[in-house]
Amino acid sequence: MVDKTTTKASSTAATSSKPATGMGAVTLDGDAMDRFVRSFEASARRWELVVYPAMLAFVILAAYGFFLIYSLSRDIHVLAEGMDPEMGQHLTDISSSVAYLSENVRTMTRRVDKMSNTLIDISDKMDTMEALDPMLVHMRGMDASMHNMNITIDQMRGEVTYMGRSIGRPLSKMNSFFPW
Repeated sequence: MVDKTTTKASSTAATSSKPATGMGAVTLDGDAMDRFVRSFEASARRWELVVYPAMLAFVILAAYGFFLIYSLSRDIHVLAEGMDPEMGQHLTDISSSVAYLSENVRTMTRRVDKMSNTLIDISDKMDTMEALDPMLVHMRGMDASMHNMNITIDQMRGEVTYMGRSIGRPLSKMNSFFPW
C-alpha cells in the first residue's frame, strides 16, 4: 500500500519528466498521510473519552441542581402554608398598619416640634423673670427651717423612746395584778 502522490506547481512541470527548478514537485508519501490521520483520530478518541463523560456529568449535575432548587422552593411553600395559610392577607394587613403607623409617627413628630418651640418660649420667659431671686432666698430659709424641724423631731423621738422604757417596766408589773 505504498503509493505516491505528486503535486505539480505548474502545468509545464507536469509535461516534463524533470521537476521545475523554482517550485518543485512536492511528493507526499501515502504512508505518512495515513499515519497522520491515524494519530489525529487517536487523539480525537482520547479527547472524546474525556469530553463526552464531562458533558454528561455536567448535564446530570445541572438536572440535579434544578431538582434541588425546585424541591427547596416547594418545601418552603409547604412550610409557609403550614405556618399561616392566609399569609398573603396578613402581610396586606401589616402593610396597611405600617402605613397607619407611619402617619402617626409624622403627627407625633409635628407635635414634638411644637413642644420644642413652646419649651424655647418658656426658656426665654424664665430668663426674664426677676421675681425668681427673692423666691430662692425664701426657699433657702424654708430649707433651713425644715432642717431645724428634723433635728427637733429626732430629739422628740429620743425622748419618747426614753419615756417608753421608763414607764414600760412599772406597767408590766402592774399588768400582772389586773385580770384583763
